[in-house]
Amino acid sequence: MMRAFAMLVLLCVTLAATTAVIPTVTAAVPAAATAAPSIPPRVLRDPFVRPAPPPLPAAAAAAAEPQVEVPPLRLRAVILNGTHSIANIDGDIVAAGGQARDYTVLRIDAQGVLVARAGKRQLLTIHQKDTQ
Repeated sequence: MMRAFAMLVLLCVTLAATTAVIPTVTAAVPAAATAAPSIPPRVLRDPFVRPAPPPLPAAAAAAAEPQVEVPPLRLRAVILNGTHSIANIDGDIVAAGGQARDYTVLRIDAQGVLVARAGKRQLLTIHQKDTQ
């Protein structure tokens, strides 16, 4: 205990001696140096980041967006188990409330799987013809 106290005292004395050795420099700053500079400060940017393209007008933006044709979903299998029913849609195993591509699965029952996308509903059945 006494040894720890002695080390603490030695540390405090060393810190006090170190801070006393460093002189504090204060100098008068000329009035011209404190005046606001007339040159605006430079804005630094990351040289590896590409600048953002200028925004397109609304009409040009609507025309520039390509209409992507989404292939239809294919229901491959359904396992009915009450509220724990699952379906295989294009190889993805989903339950009610899940997502398959951009579609949300609303219901899985004996008639098929009801999905919705962008406000449109579609009923998938196993007996649909394969269009691929």
